[in-house]
Parts: sequence; C-alpha cells; structure tokens
Amino acid sequence: MSGRSVEHATFVVERRYEVSPERAFAAWADPEAKARWFVDSEASLELDFRVGGWERSRGTAPDGKAYSYEALYQDIVPAERIVYTYDMHLEETRISVSLATVEFRPVGDNGTRLVFTEQGAFLDGHEFPARRAGGMGSLLDALEKEVQSEDPGA
Repeated sequence: MSGRSVEHATFVVERRYEVSPERAFAAWADPEAKARWFVDSEASLELDFRVGGWERSRGTAPDGKAYSYEALYQDIVPAERIVYTYDMHLEETRISVSLATVEFRPVGDNGTRLVFTEQGAFLDGHEFPARRAGGMGSLLDALEKEVQSEDPGA
C-alpha cells in the first residue's frame, strides 16, 4: 500500500461588505491591493489578472516550512465573478488542487455579498478542508479591512 490518499471537499465562505461590488472586485484585481490583504509581509505575490493569467505566492508557513500557491484564471466577469484553479505546495510536496469561484453579489444600495466556493482535492493528509476554509475566512476578513480602508474615490 502506498499510503497515498485524496479527500474531496466543497466548502463555501460568505462575507458581506459595505462597499460596492466594483470596490470589492478591485481588491482582487489590483496587485498592490491584493498583496495587502492576501499575503503577510514576509511572502511574495505576483499577479497577472486576466483570463489565462496567473497568480503566484510564496512564503513561510507558521511551522517554518516554505509554501507556494499557483493559480490560473479561468473566467473573469468584472464586479461579478472570478473563477480560478490553483494548487498548493508545502516545501516540494503538492498538498491540494482546487477550483475556486468568487461571486460578488450586490446588496442594498452599496453593499456586496461575497460568496467564495472551493472544490478541492486534498492530497495525502497534508491539508484538511476545514483548515483551508478557516484560512479563507481569515483572508476574507482581511479583505474587509482592505476595502474599508480604501479611499472611495480611488
């Protein structure tokens, strides 16, 4: 027996922001804005935000191991949705492969309901869906701080 395994999971994380879908979307599309909420100060982020474009992040996990994230943008509809595929590595080991969808739904006069859905294959017990969902929740909380701090005229 090889000791290999795969756990398939889908999770959804939702947040409501008191900004327009355009502002929430812009925080995903602009490399400088995304770097402020998506990675910590020790990590790097490269972003080519277009269909067929990519995103790469590298940094250090809390346990000191190097991680990397590589995404490919499959579909982008400004202020409405982003669909991308991505994989995560811890050191040289691929720990997951996922399809992610981010939906920006207008709420009221100037609000956004963001719905993040991930369908993932979590490999060989290196990562767990509940931990990934919690991490995404933390990132979406950081996104809220980012969009609230932006100058509305920007």
